[in-house]
Amino acid sequence: MNEARREMEYFDGPGGMFARAMPWRAKPTIETPRVRIGGDVGVDDDGSVVVFDFESMGDAAFETSFNALNDVVMGGASDATVVKTRDGFARLAGTTEDVRGGFASVKCRDFATPLDLSAFDGVKVTCRGDGKTYKAILYDTDDSFNVAFHQTFVCPKDELGEVRLAFKDFVPVKRGRAVAPNDAEYRRTNGGTIIAFQFMLSKFAYGMEEKNQGYAPGPFEIEIKRVEAYKK
Repeated sequence: MNEARREMEYFDGPGGMFARAMPWRAKPTIETPRVRIGGDVGVDDDGSVVVFDFESMGDAAFETSFNALNDVVMGGASDATVVKTRDGFARLAGTTEDVRGGFASVKCRDFATPLDLSAFDGVKVTCRGDGKTYKAILYDTDDSFNVAFHQTFVCPKDELGEVRLAFKDFVPVKRGRAVAPNDAEYRRTNGGTIIAFQFMLSKFAYGMEEKNQGYAPGPFEIEIKRVEAYKK
């Protein structure tokens, strides 16, 4: 219970999810990453631009921007922590159980203003780990119970690798269920109004209707070096 409260208050402020009913209590936010196509801010050799670079991010900035968000907030018992390693990775590691829960994740606090990546085709994640199937989640509102956009990817095992996730392939999901195209809440993302990023290991792929075939309960580890926006 203490860990669940700590995680919820990190993202929602004092009172956790109940703080939403207290409009005078501002939700904690972080500065929106500065990226622009064709500019000189974090431009990579292939034209990608850096959203997060954990090697250059200071420890204090990391601690006020990223935290674990695990199934303990929903009554589960998975145990995972996120740290910034000395060699410049965001490392999410621990154990998951899938009887009462089934997920562990690292999430950033909401951006102060939406991040516009609509000039790009998707996000590129430089990472390494255990070869399990994780998913990236993009939020376009500050309500974690609203529609968010999920896409699974296989974490490169042991060696550092790049994973490209096109915006067109993200799937809308709400409260653990994929949103059907004929649903009034159905929408896709072009990366134009990103409020937060999350990276998760879950027993589900796109909602509770579909099991993640690349998941198994027990120990896991993923290390993320950079998150970038890319163009084809």
